[in-house]
Amino acid sequence: MDITELLQQKGQLAEQAKVLIGDDGVRSEDEGKFNAIHADIDKINKQIEMRAKQESVEKSLSESQGRRSEPNPIDKREDRGGYRPGGKVTDYERGEAMRAWMTAGAPMAELTQEQRDNAKRCGINLDSKRLTFHLSNTALKATTPIRDGFGAGREDIREWNDKRTEERAALTGLQSSTTTGGYTVADEAMRALEVALLAFGGMRTTSTILRTATGGPLPIPTTDDTANKGVIIGENTTSTELEMTFGQLVLDAWKYSSKYILASMEFLQDTSINANQFIGDALGTRIARITNDHFTTGTGSQPNGIVTAATSSAITTAASGTITFDNLVDLEHTIDPAYRSNAKFMMHDTALKIIKKLKVAQYSGDTAGVPLWLPGLTANAPDTILGYPYVINQSMATIIAGSKSVIFGDLSKYMIRDVRDVTVVRLDELYAILGQVAFLALSRHDGDLLDAGTHPVKYLIQGS
Repeated sequence: MDITELLQQKGQLAEQAKVLIGDDGVRSEDEGKFNAIHADIDKINKQIEMRAKQESVEKSLSESQGRRSEPNPIDKREDRGGYRPGGKVTDYERGEAMRAWMTAGAPMAELTQEQRDNAKRCGINLDSKRLTFHLSNTALKATTPIRDGFGAGREDIREWNDKRTEERAALTGLQSSTTTGGYTVADEAMRALEVALLAFGGMRTTSTILRTATGGPLPIPTTDDTANKGVIIGENTTSTELEMTFGQLVLDAWKYSSKYILASMEFLQDTSINANQFIGDALGTRIARITNDHFTTGTGSQPNGIVTAATSSAITTAASGTITFDNLVDLEHTIDPAYRSNAKFMMHDTALKIIKKLKVAQYSGDTAGVPLWLPGLTANAPDTILGYPYVINQSMATIIAGSKSVIFGDLSKYMIRDVRDVTVVRLDELYAILGQVAFLALSRHDGDLLDAGTHPVKYLIQGS
């Protein structure tokens, strides 16, 4: 079954679920059937995402084979270590170089000359216990919405945005006396780490990502000129001045640690192990979990979360444990129309479950009604609520009393700042007696909502 057929099946299931939504929502006796239909819809979404991912992989492999067929001359000059590339290095060679660096720290590790030559070719010093990855200036983006805050969204990540495939991150071996580093691109190692950062939670799929070479304070100017208007003046009349007032949002760089991860010598030496995936996924996901929490509900003594920085919708609070059609419409219209053209909802999955059961009559006497949640039935089209895309973020609060359960607005006004250098440390001695090596990732990030006073994002709060 291809993607088009899956989308058709998804539409049919959505119609079946629509029938079960009565005037007062889904009846208790129909709730099991309703949930089962939506479980099937979720499975179809997964199938669509997996098929799209497979198509992307096949395309990538085809392009990669084209690159590997190019000539790859070797530069024999002594000042370049005697074994540096004069052409492109393949993804396989980068992966093997990373495996060699990881294995070099294992007790009684015995590397072949081929592994050592390949590491030198890729600019990696095997004796160094620290590698610094330089993230690209352009952050990885998803081509379709990520629905699952705990990993299923990985299948949505299919392409580098803009020129990401050409603008690769350099892999540099620090403390090196034989290589200068920064010559060979090592996109695959950073791709795994970036995918882990992007896939977890949802904040990175909607926010604006800024990447800087250093971690110094990053001021972003703000101004609110919305109350100022021009005037009509007469002939030969001098115009008067109306000054603009500027403020600024300053992003810092909080240092995050993945905490170290242990790997056995046997694990590292297994030829089936993808070293890039191991470093990028395991270390990246840990940092992704904590940063997504902070980007969502951070207090400001850490990154200032989007919920923390958002403004109250100042509407009647939703009843505890539920959300109504009126609540969502009221929230929608507290946002200025200038921001609604790029607006999205963000919520916990428990809130989405309630919203999926809501419907609204289209005219007087309409007993069938239309569900607020509508499935996207074309390739890359998002599912919507009130016609707006939504993002599931499990770092959001559930719909308990007093919680800020749903936010709405231009989520791209949330700014995430990454310092480009991500350091991976190899700890050789710490667990050597157990035949293990520890790996640790360190990176710096900050985040805050760019709000000059026009309040681009607002929240709905649950009552008691």
